[in-house]
Amino acid sequence: MIKIIEYTNDYKTAWSKYVSNSPGAAITHHIGWLNVMEKGLDHKPRYLLAIEDNHIKGILPLVIVKTWWRSRYLISLPWIDYGGVCADDHDTEKLLLDKAKSITQSEKAQFMELRSVKAGDHNLAIRQDKVTFLLELDSDPDKIWKSFNAKLRNQIRKSQKSELTTEFGGIELLPDFYKIFSWKMHDLGTPVWGFKFFKTILETFPDMAQLVLVRKDKIAIAGGLVLSFKDCLYVPSASAYRSFFKYCPNHALYWEVIKKGCEQGYRHFDFGRSTLNSPTFSFKKQWVSTPTPLVWQYYLNKTKEMPAINPDNPKYRIFIKLWRKLPLPIANFLGPKVIKNFP
Repeated sequence: MIKIIEYTNDYKTAWSKYVSNSPGAAITHHIGWLNVMEKGLDHKPRYLLAIEDNHIKGILPLVIVKTWWRSRYLISLPWIDYGGVCADDHDTEKLLLDKAKSITQSEKAQFMELRSVKAGDHNLAIRQDKVTFLLELDSDPDKIWKSFNAKLRNQIRKSQKSELTTEFGGIELLPDFYKIFSWKMHDLGTPVWGFKFFKTILETFPDMAQLVLVRKDKIAIAGGLVLSFKDCLYVPSASAYRSFFKYCPNHALYWEVIKKGCEQGYRHFDFGRSTLNSPTFSFKKQWVSTPTPLVWQYYLNKTKEMPAINPDNPKYRIFIKLWRKLPLPIANFLGPKVIKNFP
């Protein structure tokens, strides 16, 4: 008989082994994200396991997001993609979801959000305005280069002719990365994720997380966070100073990560989440012509409409305009306190 229980550290090794062996496990199922969500974002974890005869049959990472306006959300998982259930079979998946719905009710959460790769047969509300772009890699980077169209190759060449340099590293590069990232978020009118959040990621995943910087005349002008999981490299955050766009720093950044992925034997490169027809969508479509849909599923508990808690929602336009007018130091101070309310 399958039992659904909440995670404790006694199951850390078994959870990690299950994720390592399960073909359906994604980067978000790594147990390290519990620490990131708890210490980096101050969210309350409600991780679930399905156990049968002392063996794990399925897992579901969840956290409670509490807002300053006293709403609650149950999310799998905030900030990153590919959450939701990872289970051996449909029956186990259903049991995990039933327990998650029960937690949504007991926590009096507005809704439960599962950021899944594909929809299961759960009769949950579905949102499909998010996509990612997956590039299949090869041991020979030149084969990838030849697959790009002439315009993209010219932009990469322009970054090379501009004598941009790239540097990979760890937490020692965080101040430079965060300076660029926080400027970019302010430029977009969006509160920035905290320095502590990225520091926690790098400390939690010393073998899975690294930073990459692009420099012009020794000045850091672009940066990205690179995550690895199994056979895939993933860039969930990347930014560049607008004044240096003429040198194509983003092209330099992504191409160097792709080349490194090829040389290190990774099979896929994931450009990260974009909203359909957004500027980042258009940029990534240069590299991969066909986007991969992401399926966000919802159990609506205390609301009748699917949430749209993101900068693309028209009702946040006034907030975005006002946020851009804040002095950058004030925006950087307030940003982490604000953004954790918006998963």
